[in-house]
Amino acid sequence: MAKTITKPSFRETVVITTMDLDDVGLKFNAQRVGPMNFKGLRNADYGKGFGMPIMPELVPLVYASLENKEYKTAKNVIKTLRSNWLIGKAGIYYFLEGIFVEDIPKMKSGRIVTPTFKILEKRLGSHEEGGVFFSDDKTIRFVPYGFKRESQSTLELSKNPGVITLVGSEENAEKLARASKNYRKNPYFHTLENVDSPQTKVAGLYSDGFDYRLGVGAHLPEDLDSWFSFGVLKKTSKVGS
Repeated sequence: MAKTITKPSFRETVVITTMDLDDVGLKFNAQRVGPMNFKGLRNADYGKGFGMPIMPELVPLVYASLENKEYKTAKNVIKTLRSNWLIGKAGIYYFLEGIFVEDIPKMKSGRIVTPTFKILEKRLGSHEEGGVFFSDDKTIRFVPYGFKRESQSTLELSKNPGVITLVGSEENAEKLARASKNYRKNPYFHTLENVDSPQTKVAGLYSDGFDYRLGVGAHLPEDLDSWFSFGVLKKTSKVGS
């Protein structure tokens, strides 16, 4: 009796190339995502188990890539950084009193939901680092105005309370300062000035097309369709989700 022939099996296997930062316990998908606006990046498919990184995760990726330029995947990060802003998940809230950074802001109707100053203030705990006030889980941070903006030395960047607020720790600020030494000019910290009413922005990192300097941005609009990011494996992340 002849064997009944059924539909043959077929299984497609997709192999994901990753960038493993073992010293900080982070794993990134090497395939960049973008260009999209902030909403698009928040909802994008970064690969199974991967999601949009928070700023304290994005900084180690940029630093490690600049320090390991011989890798093809690192070169891709550097190339993306040269022409585009790499965006983290943070919401940046400008108030009259200073700036709050929230690593994982809530979204509604495709936009960041801006909490009131009092609500954010109540979330702050007892931890203070480099002139920055942290929530107990360190995902919300506050700094009063008075920090240096615009062009500054690598040492100034590493100690800048505004930068520490953005990237989550003095260690990450130091990594940014070291990363900036790969460029010819001093790093540049972009922020809003003369704020007279609450405003919400997003954050990212960038180097201009001629590799003049590293830009650290806390001034970017949500709705510009030109942002990029790299997905981080959620279960390996030490901060946030």
